[in-house]
Amino acid sequence: MIFSHFLTSLIYEDKFNHLDDKPVDNDTVEKTIRYMQDNINTMIRLDELSGYARLSTSHYSAIFRAKTGYSPIEYFNQLKVQKACQYISFITMSIKNIALSLGIEDQYYFTRMFTKLMGISPNEYRKKVKASPGNIEEKVASVKR
Repeated sequence: MIFSHFLTSLIYEDKFNHLDDKPVDNDTVEKTIRYMQDNINTMIRLDELSGYARLSTSHYSAIFRAKTGYSPIEYFNQLKVQKACQYISFITMSIKNIALSLGIEDQYYFTRMFTKLMGISPNEYRKKVKASPGNIEEKVASVKR
């Protein structure tokens, strides 16, 4: 009976010998992404995120990059730009107020970050969204072109 269990464990190795740290790592990344989303209106430092995850900064960064392909701060900035696109598309706010609502006090820094990630400035994005008839998917697709 033990021998058959042993053979089965060899055949289905991934079921028997799963590493306990993989789900924890995935949970850690997902947990910190939720933390980022909940605190999108603030500036978060890497040491805050790693502290929240209860990991060293370097280990946390490595786990996060392996899971998402981005550093934690790059990912957080992308979330901010995504939220800014929603604000620009659906709410009439100045770019300065959008930046402030995302926890970025320097409008010019926000504009540079937005332009770097989206390929166009927030004002150009606003013009394209307003000029483009149709649903939001078409509007976002027109920006990517």
